[in-house]
Amino acid sequence: MKHKNFLILKSVLILLSACSMTPDYHRPEAQTPAWRDAQSIKNAEVAADWWTSFESVELNELMERALVNNNNLQASLQRIEQARADLKIAGASLLPSADVTASYMSSSTQAMNITDMRNKGIPDYTADAGLSYELDLFGANRAKVDASKSGLKGTQYAHDALALVIMGDVAQNYFNVLNLKERRRIAQNNLEATHDLLEVAEARFQTGARTQLDITRQEMQVSKAGAVVTALEQELALAQNALAVLVGEPPQSFNVEAKSYKGLHIPNVAVVQPSDLLERRPDIKSMEASLKAANADIGAARAAFYPSMNIGPSLLFAANPSGSAFTMAGSIFVPIFQGGRLEGKLDRVTARQKELAENYQQTVLVAFQEAENALTKVQKTLEREKALKQTAAKAHEAYDIAKNQYSLSVIEFQDVLDSQRMMLESEDQYERARYETLSACIELFKAMGGGWKEK
Repeated sequence: MKHKNFLILKSVLILLSACSMTPDYHRPEAQTPAWRDAQSIKNAEVAADWWTSFESVELNELMERALVNNNNLQASLQRIEQARADLKIAGASLLPSADVTASYMSSSTQAMNITDMRNKGIPDYTADAGLSYELDLFGANRAKVDASKSGLKGTQYAHDALALVIMGDVAQNYFNVLNLKERRRIAQNNLEATHDLLEVAEARFQTGARTQLDITRQEMQVSKAGAVVTALEQELALAQNALAVLVGEPPQSFNVEAKSYKGLHIPNVAVVQPSDLLERRPDIKSMEASLKAANADIGAARAAFYPSMNIGPSLLFAANPSGSAFTMAGSIFVPIFQGGRLEGKLDRVTARQKELAENYQQTVLVAFQEAENALTKVQKTLEREKALKQTAAKAHEAYDIAKNQYSLSVIEFQDVLDSQRMMLESEDQYERARYETLSACIELFKAMGGGWKEK
């Protein structure tokens, strides 16, 4: 009969241990209409090392150094280790705990020699070995473990999202450095051209064909052209310093070797369906992991309303064998009145779960916005670059004609200055457009999740 009762009790405990207060998780619904401009985008498979498709050896080297040395990225790895430790701590609640305590007591308070110890004050030694196990009757501990697992996943996803951002920033900053080098070259060429034109004006003045006003105007242009070169040199230095920090190296010893965009390839970028993007973006997955953790927190908060039971044997060892004993103990904790503490905690974690659900929806919308923006930029910047390339060529041709006509006294000096200004502006705008095209490709790589895949 006792054996039958024990089996019944065991069955009840097993049944209760399978009980869970955690609500079923359902991913928030997200509308996923087709991309507006996807029809004109050529698809290509995105590799994990997507930046290699630009075919720049130096960029490949910088990216490898950044993924190893970037301090923010290394710090995120330590956050993963912290989350892994939190999971280990939470998982300990599902296992028994054991401890041993020892004590010594003497019945004498006087200093004793060997004879006294034999006759008066034999010390008593005791040791207590205990084993404790909390029955997870309503799944509170399992819910905490599930929350920690989701927290670990979320931290890993956040690391991957940060890595994707850093990859994009390295590529964009690298191309920005090259863009500034190109623009500085154009500005330096313009400075040389203004010097040449000044010599022409001075020669014309010596022959009496032109006035001092022409020389003064051109001297102003020389000073202005020199200021432009100086400003671009400053921008270039700051851009290289920013890239150095991304790579995790001191700016003092960092330098970009490439001089121009020569040899760069503008790749096609894979455009996945909006519904697939939910699985391709680590930032979306990180937010969903946080939502799952909050869902598990609700289960732990609900379980706190119900009784908890702790059982475990205890074995007492003593110097006197008659003092040794084996006991089986158990305790039950039943929350009766907590002054609203349990209700408040449940309300808080429930509101937190609802907040994260809204944050998830917002993250998805922002991801779609970034993708749509990048798709539009890739198309429009490429069209703009082609148009500005033709404009720059025509402006350079117009300047050459104006300079020749001025030397022949066919046109006024102001006409030459206008042609020179238009040539400089059009060439500078073209270089800006080249950078914007490359930057748009990087944004599209990032918006599509790069080559990220869940491990």
